[in-house]
Amino acid sequence: MMTIIRQGHKWIALILGIQVALWMLSGLGMAILPHSKVAGDHRMAEPAAPTPLTELAGGKIGQPATIGPGEIREVRLRNLNGRAVFDTVTAERSALTSAVTGETITVDKPLAAEIALKDYSGPGEIKEIRLLAESTLEIRNHAPPAWRIDFSDPEQTSLYVSASNGEILERRNNYWRTFDVFWMVHIMDYVSRSSFNHPLIILSALVVLWLGFSGIALWWDSFRRNDFNVVGKWRSRKQTFALSLADSEGGAIRTVEARPMQSLFAAMGDQGYPLPSTCGGGGTCGLCRVRIGTELPILPADRRQIPDSELESGYRLACQHQVTSPLSVTLPHGLMDAKEIKGKVVSSSFITPDMYELRLSLPEPLEFRAGSYVQVEIPPFMSSLDALDLTDFIKTQWENSGAARTFGSNVLIYRTYSLANAPEEFGNEVVLSIRLAFPKSSAPGVSVGVGSAYLLTLKKGDTVQLRGPFGDFHIDEDAEEIVFIGGGAGIAPIRSMILDQLKVKRTSSRISFWYGARTQEHIAYKEDLEALATAHPNFSWHVALSDVPETDNWPGARGQIHEFVRDQYIISHPDLATCSFYICGPPQMLEAVLSLLKSLNVPNSRIAFDDFGN
Repeated sequence: MMTIIRQGHKWIALILGIQVALWMLSGLGMAILPHSKVAGDHRMAEPAAPTPLTELAGGKIGQPATIGPGEIREVRLRNLNGRAVFDTVTAERSALTSAVTGETITVDKPLAAEIALKDYSGPGEIKEIRLLAESTLEIRNHAPPAWRIDFSDPEQTSLYVSASNGEILERRNNYWRTFDVFWMVHIMDYVSRSSFNHPLIILSALVVLWLGFSGIALWWDSFRRNDFNVVGKWRSRKQTFALSLADSEGGAIRTVEARPMQSLFAAMGDQGYPLPSTCGGGGTCGLCRVRIGTELPILPADRRQIPDSELESGYRLACQHQVTSPLSVTLPHGLMDAKEIKGKVVSSSFITPDMYELRLSLPEPLEFRAGSYVQVEIPPFMSSLDALDLTDFIKTQWENSGAARTFGSNVLIYRTYSLANAPEEFGNEVVLSIRLAFPKSSAPGVSVGVGSAYLLTLKKGDTVQLRGPFGDFHIDEDAEEIVFIGGGAGIAPIRSMILDQLKVKRTSSRISFWYGARTQEHIAYKEDLEALATAHPNFSWHVALSDVPETDNWPGARGQIHEFVRDQYIISHPDLATCSFYICGPPQMLEAVLSLLKSLNVPNSRIAFDDFGN
């Protein structure tokens, strides 16, 4: 649940953050623009001293003339361009009549020009006069018809004179027009620019409210009591705690001193034992898992990333726990032997429509256990689709996904990839099977996965900085029957383990591999697996396709892999207690398989999975 809230909070905050920035910029713009110039007051002539209306009428003010049917709502005696007139308003219209003769006065083009010239004091001259039969955005609060008189000054002033009663309706200029754009963005009414209660701004307010509550939930999920122990931090600022380090087999390594109140992840890095991570200590990748002890509380991030069986054994995420007392820390397998390795690209080629195989040459053969992974350094870079040497098919797939054509990173980042080859399979060469992570079509313009795209830019002979090997995803040597379940690029560590079991260890245990892919073209290492099944009677592999069209000639199973293995194998298995399950694939597949095995009461000790190596 917290993962869904976290993802929603992140993406909604990003989208709404753009609007918040627009609110701030538009508010700043409206505040900076001079109000008198926005209102057009700086181009308004000084009003002349008022002349008594009786004097304008020569002392002969008559009665308002009848202007037609309709209830008269208002009659005003006023000055219109030096003439005394009656302004009579009914429900239907407004009309002007002479206060002396009673004749009807029409506000025509010459009269509108005279009225505008008397009101205007700028350097410009009239360059155009137009009669508007309908309202525009510039006179949206007034009823038509109206005369628009444009002047040739730098601000492109326009005066609007009512064609009904000759009054100045509005003074508009470029200051006002700029202000109006800011106002439109600010109130989010992009049509009429008049409603502050527009549905978009109401929706945005509700989303902001949700962001507030979800932020509180994430705050509660992320912070711990010690984060607020300011006094304790100050008192213990010169104190240190002992960290007793042991390798994955339990052998003592050494004891180091760590500063209090820092994360165990940071403390291990300070002491020269940097733990693997791709999230930078955010608790979302699960790579910094170490065995600390059952006395430490299980935090929400621990529970999301670590299976229950390991939680009960004392495994925790180092980035989520602070050093507040002496600790015994069992390091993950491979950390002590991890090396900084410089590899050279031997080849790079696509093996499915969205997955490519990167073969690297190392200075010497890499010693690792099948199922391990390496950490790859992604330096700051910028590139584009046009710079990649791709087939037309891959380029079309890229463009159809809606992914941005340019991609890159301005900071150094790390990505982890499982080794797809078995130990010693290719001498001093290793193989990484990398899925080019396209965004969902519902989010066009988003960049492809930065790590997978960067490695795709490399040419033969280019260097890649690696660190490793790491990982506890490996085969239990006492397994009576081995069941692999995988999907997508999760095939990489599984391929390594299958080859290691059959060709290196020459196991006689029964091995089956259940693989889920989208279409026939997405089946990776098909020839390798078919050859293994032919050469080794104790090995079988099975494929289910989830996205294959009905018209496709695929003769095999269709549907989700967890349903396929359930119906075709697990439910009818005579003794699941003899099986050891190894799972690797996309998060949705992994979650579905784990739920299936849990519903069948398969012990956690019989389940191993890798959720970051694909």
